[in-house]
Formats: sequence, structure tokens, C-alpha cells
Amino acid sequence: MTDTPDFIARKQFEIIRSKTVQERFTIFDGMMTFVRQMTIKRIKKRLGADISEAELKYELIKEYYGSELSEKQLSEIKMRLLRK
Repeated sequence: MTDTPDFIARKQFEIIRSKTVQERFTIFDGMMTFVRQMTIKRIKKRLGADISEAELKYELIKEYYGSELSEKQLSEIKMRLLRK
């Protein structure tokens, strides 16, 4: 689902395709960093700013890959992270 009109989306892709590989990498790296920072902020707001680094890593994994991992796999990941 998107609220971006098709003609705008086409223009965005046209602009992106006109960039060099290095420029595209830089743009998408910045986007990925922004998304990660927003995800961390959301997790800390939900669970508290004093969440440990291991718990934060687990929550990030769960956020990004939770739908692809079984409960058993998530449990094993959590145990390994919290054991360190």
C-alpha cells in the first residue's frame, strides 16, 4: 500500500536511476540507518530507555526477522544474546 501517486513514484525512480552506484548506495545506506534509528527509538519507548544492549539486539532481530523465525529459534537467539 502506498499513498504516493504513480507519476511521482516513476519520477522518484527516474531520479534514483540517474545516480551513480556510489550515490545510490549512499542514499540507501542513509535510509537504512534512519529506519534502524527509528526502530531503536520505538523499542526503547516501548520497553524503557534502560534496556540492555543484548535485549535491544534481540528486539531488533525480532522486529526485522520475527515473522521468518519460529518461536523456538527466537527463544534460542534470546538465550544466546542474554548469556553473553
